[in-house]
Amino acid sequence: MLSAKNISITAITGRMEGQPVVSESDMERLRECAHLPTVSPTQRALLDAMEATALFVDSAEIPPDVVTMNTTVECTTTDGTDTHEWTLVYPREADYQRGRLSVLSPTGIALLGARCGQVIMCLPPSGVPVHYVIRKILLQPESRRLSG
Repeated sequence: MLSAKNISITAITGRMEGQPVVSESDMERLRECAHLPTVSPTQRALLDAMEATALFVDSAEIPPDVVTMNTTVECTTTDGTDTHEWTLVYPREADYQRGRLSVLSPTGIALLGARCGQVIMCLPPSGVPVHYVIRKILLQPESRRLSG
């Protein structure tokens, strides 16, 4: 089984810049997801690596440009060929056809805690790295609560 000691989040899903910022409540739910029978050892290792490297803050302190759970983002491949609008969700809510991206997917785990304008890298099952630029945060639940 892979562990955080022999796999790093940047080895499989990378942030080209900056430490991920994650709310304590999101990480708590992700720890629960790690015990689902459908979660692979690699996914568990990525969660362990995120937990070891992330800056954890209260939900109320999340900056508005950070991708959190249930955030909707617009991402473009760095070569500009593909644009996606995704909402980052927990595995049971995922539906790729409807733009609901599982946080435990290679792209999902790379997005969590990243900032608008940041370049992320993910390694999908094809094994070919894909680089995305987070172009826009269309909705971030924490920001909505702050303005309400």
